[in-house]
Amino acid sequence: MNKIYGIIVIFAFAGLLIPTSAIQVEAASDLGYMLKIAQNAKYYIKQNIDELKSSNTQEWKDRSAILEIYDESSYEIDQLSAVVKKGDVKSSRELFISSMDKLKQISLMLNQIAANQPISKSEMQNKKLPDYTQTIKRYEMNIKKQMQFSDKLGANINFTKIENLLSLAKTHMINGHNEKAKQVLEEIATTGTNIQNTLISIHEDNKIIRAQALAERYIDRINSLIVQAKTSGLPNYVDKLENTKTLLISSNSTSQISKNIKIIITIHNDIKQINRNNLQQIDIDEIRLSQTQQITTELNQLETKAKLLHSDAEGSNKALYYVEKALSMIDSVRNNLDSPEGKINVKLKQIEQLLDAAEKIVQEST
Repeated sequence: MNKIYGIIVIFAFAGLLIPTSAIQVEAASDLGYMLKIAQNAKYYIKQNIDELKSSNTQEWKDRSAILEIYDESSYEIDQLSAVVKKGDVKSSRELFISSMDKLKQISLMLNQIAANQPISKSEMQNKKLPDYTQTIKRYEMNIKKQMQFSDKLGANINFTKIENLLSLAKTHMINGHNEKAKQVLEEIATTGTNIQNTLISIHEDNKIIRAQALAERYIDRINSLIVQAKTSGLPNYVDKLENTKTLLISSNSTSQISKNIKIIITIHNDIKQINRNNLQQIDIDEIRLSQTQQITTELNQLETKAKLLHSDAEGSNKALYYVEKALSMIDSVRNNLDSPEGKINVKLKQIEQLLDAAEKIVQEST
């Protein structure tokens, strides 16, 4: 019986604790922790089933149902292990909740079977009431975390009910009413799970809003790249950019927006490399441009890139510093086109390095 109570506490604790880990969806350790809890619960259930099989208990009620549900939960935990390795947060959470619900169902069925069996005198003498003190402390810690996260999100969630339940559980423990304390803890677990699901939903909504704002800023960059692609005679890239622009506008998830932004960055780098290659391959006599005209053309390209980056770099002092430094150097070179070619080329290289550094910071921040 003590083991059965222990398993019920595991399920109640998992109901409150695991959604807290789900907030940090990018943390692989949280998925591993989720898998560990499911495997531990499976282990304890299997232990109790094996003990019941080897005991003198007569054919127990719902035997086939219990074994069938156990097999289903075991299969889902195997699937959970596979998706955790892939880092699939959504599938991991769904499989975790489903498998834990099934194991909890088995736990309650086994508890009922155990409750209907006679207890020996020695068992009665050694029987101890469960102590939920540590469970209450853990619930208290997780509720504080939920409050902090709620404040951070501006979720304005009312924690009065769960705080009152926590106080009630403490009172029952002080008065020795362990069974009542257990029932209240189960209600806290349910309430905590509901709060956590609400926090996760708000968190995901906020992520989408931020991603959509970022997508809107990238529309201007796409338009500029389309002009560059047309000027450079790259119709294939024009089509790719137009298609990506359409997909970006219609994106309704952070993963879709992130995917399309990465495509834009790749196309931008491709166009830049193609333009560089073209400049290297075209003979100076063929294009009939003077040194001054070439430098002016490159300065204009660098200035266009710097202005685009200046808009994207808002919020990053370091990136803004690099962009503004590059713009200052562009003006300096433009005003001193009669300087030696070698000196101008050195400054142009420095300008490119500054803009590449700023671009890298912007990309990493997105």
